[in-house]
Amino acid sequence: MVTDKELERLIIDFMRTQGMCVLATCSNNVPRASAVEFFPDGTTLYILTEGGEKVANITSNPRVSVAVHTQFTGWDSIKGIQITGTAEVGKAGSKIFEEGAEAYRKRRGLKGVSIPDFMNIIKIAPKKIEYLDTTLKARGLGVRHVLEY
Repeated sequence: MVTDKELERLIIDFMRTQGMCVLATCSNNVPRASAVEFFPDGTTLYILTEGGEKVANITSNPRVSVAVHTQFTGWDSIKGIQITGTAEVGKAGSKIFEEGAEAYRKRRGLKGVSIPDFMNIIKIAPKKIEYLDTTLKARGLGVRHVLEY
């Protein structure tokens, strides 16, 4: 059995090894999936973006879904997460913008680099994270786990 604390650690460690995700948003019953780079802080994700339809969608409907996964190389090595949560958009000068800029700098190993003011930062706070890891089977554990906040 995997405890919630162990599961959260597995998820955080997994997100540190990945750089891209698919962000799904929806507005007026029209879904949109965007492949974007993300910057994690614990289980919170930050995404830098100039704007576009995903930002407009989040503004009208903050509920989002995010998928992060490894490349498929075989049934015994599948790893991925599905996040269901809420998103907020931060503009320059906001707390979200500063948090996201720090997550960006930390991941990239940059100090003192500023994010241009025209950028937006999306903050995704998870409500539920579904973790799939078939390598856990070798340790006698289940391969699907759910962490809810």
